[in-house]
Amino acid sequence: MRSGAQKGTVQETLLLRGGVVGSQLPALQAAVLPIAKADTLIFATDGIRGEFVEGLSAKESPQRAADRILKNHSRANDDALVLVVRFIGGRV
Repeated sequence: MRSGAQKGTVQETLLLRGGVVGSQLPALQAAVLPIAKADTLIFATDGIRGEFVEGLSAKESPQRAADRILKNHSRANDDALVLVVRFIGGRV
């Protein structure tokens, strides 16, 4: 999510791939996504329903966003993990 994104707008996404780690992974493909200062990166496992992107805000703190996504979008029948980080600048 770019730093100036309005609530509910996600400007860039990575390709989603199915599979089971260690068993049924399809061929992996590298992807490059440039980031800039104050951009927020959000990674979620398949235990999180995809509609979580509708409520994202660049103004929300990463910890609060992760907590809210886990609370409101976790699937009852799967484990879930959300990682939310904000790039504060520096070398990448």
